[in-house]
Amino acid sequence: MGVSAIMNNHPSTNTGIIIPTMDRADFLIRQLSYYASVRCPHTIYIGDSSSKEESEKIQNEIKRLGNIINVRYLYLPSHSIWQAHYRLTTEVKEKYTCLSGDDDYQIPNSVTKCAEFLEANQDYTTASGHAVSFRLKRHGVYGELLRLADYPRGQIENDTGAERIINFFNNYFVTFFSVNRTEQTREYWRSSEKIPDRSFGSEILPSSLPLIHGKSKILDCLSFVRQIHNQHHTLANTFDWITSPEWHPSYLIVKETLAKNLVAKDNIPAKNATEVTRQSLWALLKIHLAKDYEMNYPAKEIKRIDKQGVKFIKSRIVRIFPISKPIYRMLIKPLITGKKEMNFEVLQPKSKYYQDFKPVMDSFTG
Repeated sequence: MGVSAIMNNHPSTNTGIIIPTMDRADFLIRQLSYYASVRCPHTIYIGDSSSKEESEKIQNEIKRLGNIINVRYLYLPSHSIWQAHYRLTTEVKEKYTCLSGDDDYQIPNSVTKCAEFLEANQDYTTASGHAVSFRLKRHGVYGELLRLADYPRGQIENDTGAERIINFFNNYFVTFFSVNRTEQTREYWRSSEKIPDRSFGSEILPSSLPLIHGKSKILDCLSFVRQIHNQHHTLANTFDWITSPEWHPSYLIVKETLAKNLVAKDNIPAKNATEVTRQSLWALLKIHLAKDYEMNYPAKEIKRIDKQGVKFIKSRIVRIFPISKPIYRMLIKPLITGKKEMNFEVLQPKSKYYQDFKPVMDSFTG
């Protein structure tokens, strides 16, 4: 079953944007309307596991938008997250692909820049621009902006697959929100077909394999916007994850798969590749176990008071010297961290990132 807009002949750097969705038609309709408003040149592939009623809403919106955007719609009832995502990778005809959650936004002209970079740099497997996340004052599809935050992306340019994969798991981010080569992406997802655990199979393995086979680049543009809200399909915390019955058999498959890819890419002994894999996954656990523990069991009251005191002092300084905040965020913080504060930059009309963020903000503020 499918609904498709008329598709044009695309240049080699056009990209398939794949969107798995289930029972969140309003979010998806918002995203499609945004792509229509900016005349997205990339084909959008939707894998819909929704109820019939929600499915009809989506198909009606695709028909309403007509030929403004190119959409390939697949109705995939009873498909798991992995099944829907993998099926969509098999449908993509473009050379490059990237994922968008049904509540997220890919910035089309930045997607093009990333694909052009990959076309010109064969030693890179994934490319992205900067990214931000946002919350609304009320949970839902539309409303007033509550806050923005930088959303982490990674530039990993070590020379070997072993170095890159260790770096990646120490600075973990989801690579399939970036632009990737479609043929490779399809193989990476196929590699996780028999993994019972959702975190390993639908995120960690297909997200990490690109870093074994190539480098990751961050271009100086805004390319991805992610919404944070209470309707996310969340994964278990790290402790519950590693104590689940699916974890160990899944870990063994992931360890073996990563090691085999390292042997093939770096031409190193299997023993060395296994040790690199072990170190990498251990780094991931080290970071997330500590983070989840702090979230579930916050520090003692005295430490919270100290943090509140620091925040109070900062707020007092800003109230007395309002100009101090934009000066700090525009000039001082980038010098200290070596990074631009994107959650500030995208809201400044004079910033080069503003023109890409403004249509996104318009779409969720109505």
